[in-house]
Amino acid sequence: MCTPANLRLIFMALCLTKSIQMTFMFAFGIMTSLDIKFHQAYGQHIKAIGIMLSCMSVFGSFNMWLGLKGSMMHNKFLLLMHAVFDGIAFFAQLWLGWSILEVTFPEFDMYTREMCSQSNPAPLDAVEDCMEYVQSERTSGFQMVWRSYYYESGRDPNFFQKIIDIQRAGQCCGFGPPMGCMKYDPATFPHNNKFDDFYFGGTITDGEESWSLYSSSRNLCSYGTSNKYWYPPLPLSGDISSESEPCDQIINELEVPPQYGGCMYDMPLSTCKEVREMNIYNGCMFEIENIMNAEMAPSSIVILGLSILQVLAIVAACCFCWKRKQHDTFPDALSNVPYDPFKNAKIDIAGALERKIHRPKHEQPGIEFIED
Repeated sequence: MCTPANLRLIFMALCLTKSIQMTFMFAFGIMTSLDIKFHQAYGQHIKAIGIMLSCMSVFGSFNMWLGLKGSMMHNKFLLLMHAVFDGIAFFAQLWLGWSILEVTFPEFDMYTREMCSQSNPAPLDAVEDCMEYVQSERTSGFQMVWRSYYYESGRDPNFFQKIIDIQRAGQCCGFGPPMGCMKYDPATFPHNNKFDDFYFGGTITDGEESWSLYSSSRNLCSYGTSNKYWYPPLPLSGDISSESEPCDQIINELEVPPQYGGCMYDMPLSTCKEVREMNIYNGCMFEIENIMNAEMAPSSIVILGLSILQVLAIVAACCFCWKRKQHDTFPDALSNVPYDPFKNAKIDIAGALERKIHRPKHEQPGIEFIED
């Protein structure tokens, strides 16, 4: 098993599988570092992790060549360097894979997230039980992704379709819970999440209240009406660069003249916003988190699992280092002792030799005695 020829075959097989591993890590690292939605949802450190994954794949490719070269030449120095570099790569890959997997762990349990995305979260209390979830920085990251999608949907049909797909998959409408807009957090979005390549300008003003559009405040509510839980009319005033679907609905259809209060849903698209029954649709804050986590978690698990290849390469390199070189071994004639027929023969060798040496002269061959 551990002959030099077999070890070389093992190194060739490892190089083939590790080349697939490095290609996957490079592609996933590039995608993670360039996809803005991951930066918005999970923070800017995801971009750094993606860059490090791509760099580590290049480093791993060089180390893969180093190990293959060392195995072909039986160069113990190259094999030792290969084992050391693979040890470093093993721990780095575990850390990067775990860092990606860790961001997909929900901060709140599934029941809380699902119930708090409804207009009536009973038996949970909308303020005491759901406020912490809705106010959390993690939720604000996914809210930023939704706002970016909505903003771009008026200019790019791909973003429009993304929101439609999320709403269909989760049977939901808009981001937040229907009729659930509350001025509970006037703060801006977390500093480590930002609207890269998206520009939001202008303000919306109702009475004495004034907010910058989209990126200034996490919560924009239509306070100019008698129902303060309505979301502001969309597109927001001053949003001159987006042509997103309008949503400015009548509060009471029986009232004359009709009073428009904004939108019952948080930046919805398609016809779901026309449904006035609040118990039919939930907010998509729960669904978009599940979808984005599902995009990240499997790849991070694959990265963690592929780290076993580094362990196998280290073991193979160490085994090869312990093998003597071809010119430093005994010839086959000496290392493999020939078969000795007398050693295993069931005869008395000493007695036979004694009889042969001390045979009487008349019994020795070539001498013939003639009796008178």
